[in-house]
Amino acid sequence: MDSEYPPLPSLKSINASLQNVSLSDSEGVAQGSSRSGSSTPISLPVTNGRGQNPKSSQPNTNTQAIVDGGDLIMEYTPSKQTSLGTTNAPLTYRWKVSSESLIQSSPYFRVFLDPEKFSEGRKFMKQRELHSFDVDPQLNGDADATGFSEQEDALPIMGMPDNHLSRRLGPDTIGFFLRILSFNSFNEEEKESFDAEVKSQRPLFIAGLIEMADAFNSPTAVRDALQRSGYTLGKPKLPLTKFNSSMLKLNEDRVRQSIFIARFLNDRIIFQMLTHALIVSGSRFWVNGLEAPELGTPSWHYFSDGIEEELYYRRQSVLDTITDLQAHFLRVYGALDDPSTPKRSNPSATSAAASRQYQCRCALGNSSACDTFHLGQMTRFFSLRTKTIFIGSTLLDPDFKPDIEDPDADADSEAGTQPERPPDITSVISLLKQCPDYQIDSNHTACGIRRRFLPSLDCIEGFVGDERGLLGVNLNHWRGEQNRGGGEQKWPNIQGSWANRSHRRAYVMDLRLSRISGIPSMSPGSIAGQFREEDARLLFTAKKRNWES
Repeated sequence: MDSEYPPLPSLKSINASLQNVSLSDSEGVAQGSSRSGSSTPISLPVTNGRGQNPKSSQPNTNTQAIVDGGDLIMEYTPSKQTSLGTTNAPLTYRWKVSSESLIQSSPYFRVFLDPEKFSEGRKFMKQRELHSFDVDPQLNGDADATGFSEQEDALPIMGMPDNHLSRRLGPDTIGFFLRILSFNSFNEEEKESFDAEVKSQRPLFIAGLIEMADAFNSPTAVRDALQRSGYTLGKPKLPLTKFNSSMLKLNEDRVRQSIFIARFLNDRIIFQMLTHALIVSGSRFWVNGLEAPELGTPSWHYFSDGIEEELYYRRQSVLDTITDLQAHFLRVYGALDDPSTPKRSNPSATSAAASRQYQCRCALGNSSACDTFHLGQMTRFFSLRTKTIFIGSTLLDPDFKPDIEDPDADADSEAGTQPERPPDITSVISLLKQCPDYQIDSNHTACGIRRRFLPSLDCIEGFVGDERGLLGVNLNHWRGEQNRGGGEQKWPNIQGSWANRSHRRAYVMDLRLSRISGIPSMSPGSIAGQFREEDARLLFTAKKRNWES
């Protein structure tokens, strides 16, 4: 008996008409946003009904079913194979997912798989409809359809672009990202298990996951997953809600990854504590000043939106304040000129010595010898013990080297070594506090700089070691103020930056003993932080400091 309906078309003929589908058409190309601003279209290859191109060699596949009832296979083949893969048979990773979950969780896939916006979405819908027929192609005359009995082999395959992702992001990160997007397809037990798995991940892995979320314009899904699981930066051994000296012992990469994650989650407290710790401890990337990041550099090696520049500027401001304190005592003992005193056209040693007030408190006949003694002790201590000042020559070119060496050998030696992390500020202050209290004789026990030097160091140390992280970046001021102008502001013109001249600044600051006693002269402007944070900014950015007012 003849059927009332015409026979279904052969899958062989259908595949012949759909081979080598391209993502670009007259309507546009779906692209993912990335940190670098570049984007690459994703290809959606149409297979021969078995998930393979009949003209290509059989790849080594590794398929993971994220959603058992999924209707789409995501495929990833690294361009550069590791020892696990070969040139003839590249290692390919596949994940079975639900297109509905991808569309709900990711704006990127929502646009890309929309049949009303892109031809790729329409072609995907057609392939899914063909799969829904669930017809054995051998019964329909397709001789090349061996192995079609496996259901996932007939699903449409979408290739994850290799050049759209950083080389550091491997299949583990991609698979975890797809599981986050598929969270709504899990049952309650699977959701609970996955949240526990998210919470246990290391900061390095989560930082890479955030980079991938940025590349595929899906930050909300990843942020919700981290917040839902109560992610705590990989179970740190010490609390991160208050600053303490133990934070300075953390690995710099760990600190930077945690800062990157805290900013993504808008965790103001942890972000401020860890940025304070990085300012105090310093970075190996700041040894030779700030340098533009190379292509492919992890996002946490050079923070975006002016954060990296701000952290470097704040550290230099603190070090400049310590240098100014040393210069103050070198100046009062006659080793440096006073910048506020007008220079004479032909000054003499006699007039210069007469104009300087003796620092000796005994007012004896050997006061000049007492000052000279303490100047020598102070210079020796700063240059040899703490190495916080450098005594060199102004006659020589600083780049001149008397011994000409092989430049190739120097380049090879430099390439094999990484810059060491600079000493943290607390260590510098601790060294300076070891200033000796030697005297020229027993009649000068009240002379010297130690009893005058330590209170000023205590003032600086009070801001550097404060458990509130006063040097760190406050996201409430940094972000909230930044968006009020309605335009994109760049560093240093970002509200909340220490370098922003729209904030008020101390022209003269008076310090007495170990505290700020007054600010007699200040420029008009807005504040950039809370009470103690503002005091720290004013101290470390002041134009002039009267250390013994």
